[in-house]
Amino acid sequence: MTYRSIHRENAHRKGIYREAFTLIEKGWHVMADHIPGYSPPPEIEGFIPDIYAIKSSATCIMEVVTVAGLDANKLSALRAYSRNFKGIEFSCWMVDSAGCRMMQVE
Repeated sequence: MTYRSIHRENAHRKGIYREAFTLIEKGWHVMADHIPGYSPPPEIEGFIPDIYAIKSSATCIMEVVTVAGLDANKLSALRAYSRNFKGIEFSCWMVDSAGCRMMQVE
């Protein structure tokens, strides 16, 4: 049981790092949770997103999940928050054990 949760957490961190790095390469200022060296994202509706990125007047809020690590309440709150503001986009990506995108979570 412990091995599986550690394995899932490593996949989650790898996925956050990959997404953060991709956004930085595209010119975004990135705040990322769970990743050393990055500023922590702001709390939104009682939840801290995995990634909060800003570029000009656009904001990107992103969640990275594993198959077993989906928090429906968090996703719902972040999605609802992003719909209330122009220029904020929310996305959620499910990653495999290597932290690579498998599919977008709707």
